[in-house]
Amino acid sequence: MKSSEITNWFNELKSRCPNGKMTKKDMLKCYKDLSTCDMDKVEHVVNAIYQAFDTDKDGKVDFKEFAIGFLLTTKGSIEEKLDYTFQIYDIDKDGYIDQSEIDIMAKYVLRMLGGNGNEGESVELLKHFIAACHCNEQGLITKENFIQALSKNELLRQLLSPFT
Repeated sequence: MKSSEITNWFNELKSRCPNGKMTKKDMLKCYKDLSTCDMDKVEHVVNAIYQAFDTDKDGKVDFKEFAIGFLLTTKGSIEEKLDYTFQIYDIDKDGYIDQSEIDIMAKYVLRMLGGNGNEGESVELLKHFIAACHCNEQGLITKENFIQALSKNELLRQLLSPFT
């Protein structure tokens, strides 16, 4: 990204958020205005990743946090986007996606696709995802397996990482 683009972003964000911090509502508006991504998915994705952008956990997203998150979800390589997606789904930040995190992920994806996220709807998605990711002997999905599986499967990649 060119330095002139970053300067333009900074000026735009500064005019929207003079204190340099964005609420989730501010971030949603910025994504809608700045992104070329599918607008139907933006609101759901922003809700899911807002917490990941707030790296210092102060309840607001500053310019640096927004720029890193936005670039990774809209401008990065597929591997960078999938790495970032893994971080979003690894809720407890232990380096693995476990069964409870898979359940949350499946419900989120199903809601994003218009379902109500109940258990019955998520069973097939879970089976396909788990089979593709080759869980380790403890039933956990590593970042390496997650990235490898989604790199090879476009349908799963579109479902689980909408900005790739």
